Parts: sequence; structure tokens; C-alpha cells
Amino acid sequence: MKALQAILDLSVLVYTIFIVLLLTSVLDENTIFAIDSENQALILYKILVSAGILLMLVRLLANHLHIAAFKYDRHRAQLTINNLKADLYEKRQAFRSNRNKGSYSEEEAEIPN
Repeated sequence: MKALQAILDLSVLVYTIFIVLLLTSVLDENTIFAIDSENQALILYKILVSAGILLMLVRLLANHLHIAAFKYDRHRAQLTINNLKADLYEKRQAFRSNRNKGSYSEEEAEIPN
């Protein structure tokens, strides 16, 4: 999951840099994409916006899945902790009950009838 997030973060960064360079006219869309008319330029910008939206949605979905995995892992860890606490409680109760049985039997042995 971390590798997917790293790839998506890198893709978003590269996409953002490309769009900024394209919008500031450092890169010329006419020479890069061989655009002849303004209609083709408009279609290019629509495609770039659509690709950006899709990239952000995929990144959002990956982040949501990553958070859900963390919540699930935390839930599983909490269940494990609760089970260990229950086992410890049962062992303490058994130890106390055995210790109390042993002390009563010793006391009863000392008391003459």
C-alpha cells in the first residue's frame, strides 16, 4: 500500500509540475502535442483536467483504503489486547483461588477438633 501511495504522490507531483509549466507558457502545447487549432487546444485542456481529476480520485481512494487498513489493524490489536487482559484476569483469579484453598486447608489442619 505504501508503494502505491508513493507512486500516486509522485504522479501527482509530476502532473502538477507539467500543468504549471504548460499554463505558464514555459512549455508550448503546440509543439509538444502538435496542435493546429484552438479547438484541439481546448480538447487537450479538457483531457488534462479529466486526467487530473481521475488522478486525484485514485489518490483519494488509495488514502481511504490506507486509513481503513490502519483502523482494521488497530481494531485487531485492541481485540488481542482484550483477549490477553481476559486471560490474565482468569489466571489471576485461578491463582488467588488456589492460594486461598491452600491457606484454608493449612489453617484447618492447625485447628484441633
